[in-house]
Order: sequence, then structure tokens, then C-alpha cells
Amino acid sequence: MSGFVGQILQGVLGGGGQAQSSSILTGVLQQVLAVKDGDKEGVAAIIQKFQNAGLGTYVQSWVGTGTNQPITVDHVSSVFSPEQIQGWAQQAGTTPEAIRGVLAQAIPHVVDHLTPGGQVPAQTPPQMVDLAGILGKLMGATGSARTA
Repeated sequence: MSGFVGQILQGVLGGGGQAQSSSILTGVLQQVLAVKDGDKEGVAAIIQKFQNAGLGTYVQSWVGTGTNQPITVDHVSSVFSPEQIQGWAQQAGTTPEAIRGVLAQAIPHVVDHLTPGGQVPAQTPPQMVDLAGILGKLMGATGSARTA
């Protein structure tokens, strides 16, 4: 497995192959993208949740065309409930702390890829998002700046 997300997944989710780790993370991220915030869902809801938590400057870096500002496990904890994190950890077969670490690495890049040209798309059901394709790119990624 190559790339920084791949290394994190391998460490957190065990010694399974890239396909297994990608499949586990895809399932978790589908759940994350299914989160609703008011009348928003998908990436728009994730963006709104981070903005509501006082993390708007981070979100703007992910949506914009520059370098993505990283977030911490504490940021993830301030956006998602302990019950949500526990559920995602159980789904992935890992600990809540480990899933916070994976989400802290993955969310900025997923939002970045789902907001091409700096535009937040209309609400898209999570099953319509090509998370496997995004994760494939992330697992091989070496940088954190958007190139398009």
C-alpha cells in the first residue's frame, strides 16, 4: 500500500491488503457522507458541520484550490458525536481513537475531491459518490494540494 492514507489505514486497520482496507474505509466514509445537518446531507452537511464547529478556515482550504489544512482527532471529535464515532469504529473493526485518526486524514482529502473547482456540489446521495476511486487516488497520493 502506498501513500500516506494507505500507510495510516494499514497501521490502523491491520495487515489486510489495500483492497480490504479500502473496502472498510469506503463503508465508513459512506456512513460519514450519509450524515445530515439540517436540510443538508453529503459533503454539504460535512462542510456545514465543520463550519458550525468553528473550523470554517479548514473547510475553505479543502474546498479551495490551495493546500488542504490538516485537522486533528480533536477536531473530528468536536464535529461528530461519540456514538457516531463508536459506530464507525465498530464497522471498521477498530477503536474510536483509531477511526478518529483515519477520519482526520481522510476527510480533508475527500471534501477536496468532492468539491471540484472549489464548488460544493448539490446534495449527492453517498452511494452515488465514487469513494473507491477517491480512496484509490488518496492511497497513492504524495501531496495535499489540489491540482485541478
